[in-house]
Parts: sequence; structure tokens; C-alpha cells
Amino acid sequence: MEHEHGDSDYEEEPDGEEEPSLDPREREDIEADLDDLAGMRLSFAPQGVRGVVIWCPDCEANHYYDWDLLRENLEHMLKTGEPRMHEPAFEPREEDYVQWDYAKGYIDALSDAGIEPGRRIEVKACPWCEAPLDPGFGFCPRCGRSLGPVRLYRELVDKGMDEREARALLSRSGFEPF
Repeated sequence: MEHEHGDSDYEEEPDGEEEPSLDPREREDIEADLDDLAGMRLSFAPQGVRGVVIWCPDCEANHYYDWDLLRENLEHMLKTGEPRMHEPAFEPREEDYVQWDYAKGYIDALSDAGIEPGRRIEVKACPWCEAPLDPGFGFCPRCGRSLGPVRLYRELVDKGMDEREARALLSRSGFEPF
């Protein structure tokens, strides 16, 4: 693409080949999109979301991108300055994707609240019945108790609260002692 002074969007490489370039603002925007995509994946993939859906004003249709496909497309744009051709997803299930704008607002809200997207306090065993747990469990599969108070306890202790004080606070708040 020619600019008003005859410059082009291509820079001459030492071997004589032209390589597409991005202006600093475009590069910054793509890098920010990659960071946002990583946060979205951490937040939504554990819930079974396969990727994002983005409305395309050019073709007036939704484009469905799995997490890796969109990451690869954005990385390709950083390297070449050009987007890849997007093939429409074959019969995508809309409920498997999250709208980009919604997901972006969600991770921005987490960030504004000082919460890291996708960060979970790991609990490996139920403190009541000692059943082994997977990282995503919200409740113990054996005794059914909520693991939220245990994660809260760990966070309070990690932030410097005395263990006895943290347990007492949780008990006063109505949580079953563990």
C-alpha cells in the first residue's frame, strides 16, 4: 500500500526481499490481543469454552475461533503484518464459544478487581474426608462439602493472616470448621 510520500508498508530486507511491517500501534494492539486471549482462555476454557466468536463487519457474520487457531493467527500477523484467511467453522455450536467483547470485559473486570484470570487456589485433598481432588472441583465428590472456604482459608494465610485467626474468621462467618 502506498502512502502519500511514496513509502510502502514493506521494509527492504538485506537479501533484497520485502517483509511486511506493522506500525508500532498495530503491533501493540496485536500483542495486547494475545495477552487478552491468554487471560480469556485461562478464565473460560476450564468451563468447557472452546474459543471466541468475533463479529466480522466485512462479511456480516460471526467468526468462530478455537483458542489455538486465534493465537496462531495473531502470531502470524505479528510476523507477517497480514491476517490469515479464515475458513468458517463447520457447524459450530454457539454455546461452545464466548463473545470476544464479553470475554474482554470479563477479564478487564477481574483485572480491575486485582484478580488474575484463571488463578485458582489448588486443593489436592478434601480437609474433611481426605478424598483426592482435581484442581477444578468446587465440591468434594465424596462428602459433597464446598471447597470455597478451604481456598479462602489458604488465601488468607498466604496473605499473612495467622492460621488460627483465619479459621476463627471462617467459623464466625458461618462456614463449617475443617
